[in-house]
Amino acid sequence: MPAHPYLTDEELALLGQLYRQEQSESRLNLTLFLDAGIRPLLEQASQLELKMEIGDVTLHFPVSLDTRSHDEQAQVSTPDILTGDEAHPRAWRLPSPRELRLLEPSGRPLAADIRDLSIGGMRLLSRRCLFRRQQSRRVKLQLGDEQALWLRLQLVRQHRGRHFWLTAVRFELPVADRLALSDFVFRGFLQQMEGRQPSPSHGDDRPKRQD
Repeated sequence: MPAHPYLTDEELALLGQLYRQEQSESRLNLTLFLDAGIRPLLEQASQLELKMEIGDVTLHFPVSLDTRSHDEQAQVSTPDILTGDEAHPRAWRLPSPRELRLLEPSGRPLAADIRDLSIGGMRLLSRRCLFRRQQSRRVKLQLGDEQALWLRLQLVRQHRGRHFWLTAVRFELPVADRLALSDFVFRGFLQQMEGRQPSPSHGDDRPKRQD
């Protein structure tokens, strides 16, 4: 039986290749078997994607065709992860992301913890109000030790609790930075999916025959 209720073992392995490969960009080569009459239509399409549904989560994989080649090769990129119904989809949120730091433009750590993160926004927990008169602020999001993204955080809403402020913000990124963040979020998604797998069996618990 497959280790995951929604995916086969082969599908899980395929998803894992999207971020475990050594290439700097998360792309997979995919062989497509196309009818001769369909390929010209696909080459004229403004956008191609593969859609994969896993429970209440939908993954949209961008697909690009190499128009210079006729060997029916395509590339699949890191997907956008959406939740909710088709009428009101929203970006999937990575809860309590690790290996991330938020820094002020001066280089000082921002006094806030990331509660959850998506490719277009995040929620922050802080002891102090992060937005008073201003509605936006510039920060640096440190992804590991080598990569950093500059974000312009736009306030969506903030709420003062008993001990903490909860602040929701949104941001927009250039294409290259968006791909980098998508890869990070997708990696967290896969780790969470792997964590939901049932633990391996510890053997047959039935009494064994004594000879």
